Amino acid sequence: MSHIIQAPSSILYQSKGRDVTLIDIPLSISLAQGTPDHPCTDQLYSSPPLEKCYPSMEPRNLKAKEKVEEHLSYHHLAPSSFLHEWLVHGLAELRAEFPHAFCFMRRTAFAKPGLRSKVQAKGETLEPIADNLAESEMKVPGSDSKFGGWREPQGPSILFSPASSNASEVPRATEVMNRVINNPSAQPILVHVAQPDRHYRIPPFATLMLSKVGQREASHFSRMATKIFPEASLSAAPGQFDFILLDPPWDNKSVRRSKTYGMRSTADEDPIQVLQEMLGKHMAPGALVACWITNKSSVREVALQTFDIWGVELVEEWAWLKTTVHGEPVCDLDGRMRRPYETLLMGRTANVTFDGFDNAMVTQCTTKRLIVSVPDLHSRKPCLKEIIEPMMRDRTNYRALEVFARNLTAGWWSWGDEILKYNWEGYWTKAAAPDNTSCHVGFENGARFPNGSRGSVETEFSSQ
Repeated sequence: MSHIIQAPSSILYQSKGRDVTLIDIPLSISLAQGTPDHPCTDQLYSSPPLEKCYPSMEPRNLKAKEKVEEHLSYHHLAPSSFLHEWLVHGLAELRAEFPHAFCFMRRTAFAKPGLRSKVQAKGETLEPIADNLAESEMKVPGSDSKFGGWREPQGPSILFSPASSNASEVPRATEVMNRVINNPSAQPILVHVAQPDRHYRIPPFATLMLSKVGQREASHFSRMATKIFPEASLSAAPGQFDFILLDPPWDNKSVRRSKTYGMRSTADEDPIQVLQEMLGKHMAPGALVACWITNKSSVREVALQTFDIWGVELVEEWAWLKTTVHGEPVCDLDGRMRRPYETLLMGRTANVTFDGFDNAMVTQCTTKRLIVSVPDLHSRKPCLKEIIEPMMRDRTNYRALEVFARNLTAGWWSWGDEILKYNWEGYWTKAAAPDNTSCHVGFENGARFPNGSRGSVETEFSSQ
């Protein structure tokens, strides 16, 4: 039995117990940019949906296998045996209940000029958004930057919706760095940064702090959290959050290759240690805390130790499985060099009983859950807002924080040095006219993607 999903939704399928969820990554981020009163109707540029599995990276001869085993043993890579049955069972259920394409249509774009000819040679259509996306990203300068050292602002910068349709003007990128910025408006606000010439969209009621995660930044964050949340809610004290999501830059090969989030904000500061020392006081009683981890056992140990420091008890473990549009894992589930899943550890702080709150989702939660999606651009994860909100005490009135985020979310706080990455206007385009077809669609006539709706939900996008 599947859950009935109300439109609009990024969830293509969800089992009745919410144990298995199929979610569309670009749409999950798009919907999270708006509110029910002011929904986001624009579409996020994405990578082409994956139709075939990744080429195998597994060693082919005995000598290579021995070398890999020695390397993996040294780095304490966590075994996947305890996950295998869970993943196989969940994926089998999903494919049986949802025999359709595993994602909505996408508006695709290339990141480098040289990619255009390669893709067009395959007969695919891409839409350019920039000659090089990397040039569009606003980075937080390091300690050796020409912008100088840290200077703590006196208070938050409040963005008010301009009377005209013009964007709010910011002369330099440094004006929005290392300070808490809040949009108190029910509408998104466009911010124009003159140097470099970039436009960024701040979602309704969103709060952001574009900075590294260090001691000075953490101290400023704590003070501003109390100023913006000076009063207690039904579930949280001043400056506290009901949900906190972390996607730490664990030190692995992928992070070292991408050179995006650095594991240390300065030569002496470890952001994980900084968060261990300060984040616990910002967790409300019974708060839900989620942390993405890699497949290394050492990383898992650090995450669980951090939970202990915060007084967070592990209550659920989620696996995010990446598949092709046909529902095949992108690589071998038991691969030694690459695995098609990532893990999300979910815990709660010490719980208390609130008047009028049903504790069923807290005390009778499912231990294992599976999220499935077709992968998108590198490091782009599905936005969990739609999945998480049913677990909140009041899904219409809760406080949420995402640390090491790569995009903003309406009504949430975001903290990290890449939080504006996917809120740059160049990543967005106007959605195509919706298809009025109302039938349940799948692989009819060899079609690879939905061309209409599923159930009662109509897709808003087409492949123009």
